[in-house]
Amino acid sequence: MQNIMQLLTLKVRLFLLLTSLSALFFIDTYCSSVCSFIDGLEQYELLFNLSLVLLFHLFVRELLYRAFSRPSPNISLVRQAYYLSIVSWLIAGVGASVLHYVRYPYFPLGSHLKLLSSYWILGAGVLAQLEYVVFEYYYKSDLNNEKHYVFKERLSRRILESLIIFTLAPTITMLLTVLRYNYEGVLSRHVTTELLYIGLLSIITAITVAYLIGRMLKKDTKQIITSVKSIEGGNFNTQIDIHRPDELGEIAQGINSMSQGLLLREQIKEAFGRFVNPKIANNFIKKFVKEGDALKMGGHKEHVAIVIADLRDFTALSETMPPDQLITLLNSYFEEMVQAIHSEGGVVDKFMGDAIMAVFGLAEEKRPEQSALNCAKKMRQRLEVLNQGFKAQELPQLSHGIGIHSGEVIAGYLGSQERLEFTVIGSSVNIAARIEQETKNVETSILMSENIVKAIEMDEDVAFIETISLKGIEHPIKLYGVMITPP
Repeated sequence: MQNIMQLLTLKVRLFLLLTSLSALFFIDTYCSSVCSFIDGLEQYELLFNLSLVLLFHLFVRELLYRAFSRPSPNISLVRQAYYLSIVSWLIAGVGASVLHYVRYPYFPLGSHLKLLSSYWILGAGVLAQLEYVVFEYYYKSDLNNEKHYVFKERLSRRILESLIIFTLAPTITMLLTVLRYNYEGVLSRHVTTELLYIGLLSIITAITVAYLIGRMLKKDTKQIITSVKSIEGGNFNTQIDIHRPDELGEIAQGINSMSQGLLLREQIKEAFGRFVNPKIANNFIKKFVKEGDALKMGGHKEHVAIVIADLRDFTALSETMPPDQLITLLNSYFEEMVQAIHSEGGVVDKFMGDAIMAVFGLAEEKRPEQSALNCAKKMRQRLEVLNQGFKAQELPQLSHGIGIHSGEVIAGYLGSQERLEFTVIGSSVNIAARIEQETKNVETSILMSENIVKAIEMDEDVAFIETISLKGIEHPIKLYGVMITPP
């Protein structure tokens, strides 16, 4: 946790010294001009007295900063430094009055109070605010280092404080001057009353206006903060209802535009995710939707496992069923198959009529072959459940063959700038398709290559079927099947 001593860099300390010196200069010239008793002192003597107060003030301020260097949980570090600065000026004013009284006890009480009011109004009121700005300017927060950073300052309070202080300080000074002139007989009672009335009215009006401005700012900034946090939480449909002709209105408009852009991005991402695996969609958006990124087609080599599932006798089935019923049947089938693929972390590469092709190893699966086999089993189990529902509705029963193979492929975005498709190509894809076709000739609906068997855990359901030469493949391939009666 940060403390005030870390805030007090060399530049900050030099500025604090400068404010103390400016107070010394102002009070010296002010008291010499308005107080006939102080004006009677030699200039060096007055400067000596004020220099003692300056050293006393610097000592008190340093002592306060060290004693109360860590703020309470509800106060920011900058505000803590500001409060201590005010206290140091108040103590300096008391010290100046005491010193003045001890050295010049024959001076009237008003002379001592001039020094006190000078340090309190000028120092604690005006200069402390200036020091506050310096603290804020040089303050380096822990925002980037803390996971849950708490913002303890409020813009509306800062503006309210500044408005009130910079209105009250000169007005109160003028009122005190009027009272002094009345006491000395320079001003008549009538003029004094009139000036006091105007001054008090100005103070009340200033405080009221400052309060209203602060309240409006608090309301608008709170709405902006709430909306930003809502967007941060994923609610991109957030809109800020602020109509101000200033920077806050411009910020609100920018946030509204940003939220609409993020909402559109999510809608594109969601729609894109219906056609490809959501992880692939997200990677595509991150890579290509950012402003300034050029769309580069092409691909890269990947080791993947490929699953191809194809419905049996679907052509004959499509000729006997009404189109709408056929589409409903096919969509129900694909819905189940896609869920089986996604449950094992696979990517739906494409739909090929009544066939579906899935790839494992593109979305960070550590064991793509095992995931592919698990997916094939789930696809078969889901088809069994689906057929039970079809039977209850007096719909045709479906059966499919599944081919599985693993190897190296080229994965990437293929097509043109106007029409893209994410897919994998290579001989491994062709082998998987040939294996799927071979399921028509064996007594199992799930058939796989030796590459899959070597990479999976021991499975008692998997058994050697045959060694076969596949069309277009140079070397014979050993085929293994899951020995369960196909649905």
